[in-house]
Amino acid sequence: MKISFLRQILVSFGLFLMTIGFAYGQERFSVSIKGKERLLPSFQRRAELTLARSTKFCRGFTMPKKVGSWQCSSFGEGLKKCVAKYKCGLINKNFSRVTETRRIRKELKQVGMTRSKFPMVVSKKPLRTPDRRRYADKVQRERDNRRLSQKRELRERIKERTQRVKNELTEFDEFAQLEKELAIETKVSTPQERKETLDDFSKVTMAEDRRQLENNKEEFAPFVLERETNNSGDEEIIRIKKRGEEDVVKETPFKIFSFATALTSVGDANGSSVATIDIAWTPRWRFTPSLAARGRVGGHFFSVEIVEGEDPETFIVYDVAAELEWFPWDSTGLYGTAGLGVQSWTSTTGGAFSVVSLGAGYLFDYSKGKVIDRVFLNYARVGNEDSNTELKLGIGVTF
Repeated sequence: MKISFLRQILVSFGLFLMTIGFAYGQERFSVSIKGKERLLPSFQRRAELTLARSTKFCRGFTMPKKVGSWQCSSFGEGLKKCVAKYKCGLINKNFSRVTETRRIRKELKQVGMTRSKFPMVVSKKPLRTPDRRRYADKVQRERDNRRLSQKRELRERIKERTQRVKNELTEFDEFAQLEKELAIETKVSTPQERKETLDDFSKVTMAEDRRQLENNKEEFAPFVLERETNNSGDEEIIRIKKRGEEDVVKETPFKIFSFATALTSVGDANGSSVATIDIAWTPRWRFTPSLAARGRVGGHFFSVEIVEGEDPETFIVYDVAAELEWFPWDSTGLYGTAGLGVQSWTSTTGGAFSVVSLGAGYLFDYSKGKVIDRVFLNYARVGNEDSNTELKLGIGVTF
């Protein structure tokens, strides 16, 4: 039953991504170039190569794909203008940035390479990268405002409690004044005895308040009394302190503000390896005590020699994946994980490749771990030509 439910989730997620990619690829745009008639074959291949390498107009699982052939018309003596239709086509084994780059380079060698410049106009506006820093600043401001509001509320409660104690002491003084006015005989006391009487009165009221707070910790008491003695031992201070998270915080099944960072070692079939840092957003949904689903949207920098004999190229590798976490023992936080996803390489050749991962980790008790909630070890295999493998050792944080 659990496996069938997971299969439905993965199938739905795949259909959702395919629907988005299909709808995204229907948008068409045009590319126009101008130049001398004898140089147009070279200009056309150079324009196609530029679009095959570019990620400004198509991203994710798509790349620019030419629809039909170039349509040329004369507009001057020996000059022509050529227009070609493009769309964002889905990447597959026979159509990717690697295959298209190799094909166009081969055709460019056949028609002859020219260094002459030519105008190139794309009708589609370049895609914009979202401002992640602005979003992070907004979340930080909201968190700071929430903490400031909690501090203000705590100060108001302490102020009310202090005023109540002062009122009780004032009533005690007024009663003593009334006895004096009515000429009621009272016991003569020294300053030390009066101080002891006030201390006893304070201890009784404080003990009663503490008892009420302890008896109602789950219903309405987010504060506790804390007794502390100074270094000399001659003075005791009683503070009202906000109750710890271990008493009031309960784990929620869905955690959206969950992130992970890991030290990653990337290797290939030739035995070479590169170390890098991986950062990802990892929202989590725990739908049973022993099973949880975790999404993953992240990336890391990668440096590799794309063309043999040239300098290595450094670029970003984005990855999107879904993982299943299994907790075999309820008494501990140990768990195993399996995942399936896709990587998108932003190199000059580019490409999107499937990723299969296995791993294990330990999930801390959230009430004790505060922000850091887990450590994990993950092994992933990328389905590209070099059969890259990734070994990740990292930690997760939840806010």
